[in-house]
Amino acid sequence: MKAEANSQADSGRHMSETLDVSVGGKRTALPALTVCGVTVVSRGRFPKIGEIFDEYWLERDQLPDIELVIAELKNRKVKLDIFTFSQRVPETTPKHGFYSELDNYAVLPVSTHKEWLERQIPATTRRNIRASEKRGITVRVSAYDDDYVEGIMSIYNETPIRAGRRFWHFGKSFETTKAENGTYRERSTYLSAYRGDEMVGYLKIVWDAHTAAIMQILSKLSVRDCRPNNALLSEAVNQCAMRNVNHLLYEKFDYGNKVGDSLTRFKQSNGFCRMDVPRYYVPLTSMGMLALRLGIHKRLAERAPEWLAAPFRNLRTKWHERHAKATQDGAQS
Repeated sequence: MKAEANSQADSGRHMSETLDVSVGGKRTALPALTVCGVTVVSRGRFPKIGEIFDEYWLERDQLPDIELVIAELKNRKVKLDIFTFSQRVPETTPKHGFYSELDNYAVLPVSTHKEWLERQIPATTRRNIRASEKRGITVRVSAYDDDYVEGIMSIYNETPIRAGRRFWHFGKSFETTKAENGTYRERSTYLSAYRGDEMVGYLKIVWDAHTAAIMQILSKLSVRDCRPNNALLSEAVNQCAMRNVNHLLYEKFDYGNKVGDSLTRFKQSNGFCRMDVPRYYVPLTSMGMLALRLGIHKRLAERAPEWLAAPFRNLRTKWHERHAKATQDGAQS
């Protein structure tokens, strides 16, 4: 994610800077300020909730003392209503006395590649990995150069619709693609999946001392039957084992109240399990305290029950599919 800071005049409860980030494929300027060497961004109007930008991706040893961050936020003229932060995997036992709720992550405990292959994944996944080899998929560690970026673009531009939604990476420029995938480059490993001379998939791992996180994994739909994603994940586990990294993270395990999500099933089939860690919500104002009491400190999408959210997702999928077909028909006419 590319981020750019821009100064603004400080007035009242407005943040003194903005941070230009990509949210859902669109450039969005979020209110921000620098605290204890990190950037705290704000979302929402009531309540205004602050969090450390890219907290999930920052190195554990580079994060500041959270008590100092909270103390400085309370003393700032610019006020947030709530500050939220999460403990890091694998810290599942609460370490702070603030109000907390459980946040979940998809986590794969890593010892050796052989252990993962023989004991942590089901037989169907092992067959998929063997199938990828038989069907000509090879995975390699690649340099992050222009050829690699062009390979990513070829995957992005294969289709404007993925998983029933508009694919927000479709049609991005070379410069944007290079910048967005180049974050944390100095501590990242880039894997590529090839079929012959064609790059058909890629995976990016960001390293910390004893954990690693998958930032992106994507492959072409045209080679789905060749199982490139299984091959990429297999090499990612191998890379972790060689570095003595104990846990490989793949963002969330469950997304809100969604049931039977295909991405969750994919993670589970590759040995990832759900790990719950405390996420803290610290009220900084009376408005923040009220918001916590009312339970409105989470996004609406996170609070909506599945029986209500599922029909809306289905309608969205049908709309995107219809829109994509109309666009393709128009281009061919």
